[in-house]
Order: sequence, then structure tokens, then C-alpha cells
Amino acid sequence: MKNPFKVIEWSVSGVILVLWIIFSVVYVGNGVWNSVVRRVYNAGIQEGVKGAVMQAIDLAQKCQPVILSAGETKLSLVNTTCLGKKGETKAATEEVTPAEAEK
Repeated sequence: MKNPFKVIEWSVSGVILVLWIIFSVVYVGNGVWNSVVRRVYNAGIQEGVKGAVMQAIDLAQKCQPVILSAGETKLSLVNTTCLGKKGETKAATEEVTPAEAEK
């Protein structure tokens, strides 16, 4: 009776070929994964910047000063169309934080 299960004989070139194919698949997969992660990260940054700018524009349209800060440096911006309106400019009591900009 014949044995239905044959033992595969591996040569050195066959082992190298299989290892090369596995390495290639992992290398290309890693490149695709990094590309996807980079795209999602950049989209998140753009969405955060857009939200912060929209919040600053909203405050400026309400004639409130927009307070920007980076570390120890602070800057207050005012809409120039509001300067002609006396008594209508409202002082901002709170500074805009990054957590509020995301809401």
C-alpha cells in the first residue's frame, strides 16, 4: 500500500524563495499600513486646525477679542470692524484651549 502523504523535500533555494516571499509581503504590508496611518494623522491635524480657525472666526464676528497662546507667548486679536462700534466690544473672560477647539 502506498503512503498518501508525501514528505516535501526542501532545497536551499526553495527555502530562500519562501523566506523572500514572506519578507516581501511583510515589507509591502508595512509600507501600506504606514501610509494609511500617516493619511489618517494628517486628516486629524487638518480637522483640528479647521475647528480652531472656525472658533476664532466665530469669536471675532461676535466682536470678542480672540486670545491666541503658544507656551508663554500670548496674543490678543480684535476684529477691526468692531473698533468703530463703541461700547459693544465684549471682553473675553476665558481663553480658548485646544480641548474647547475640538468641540
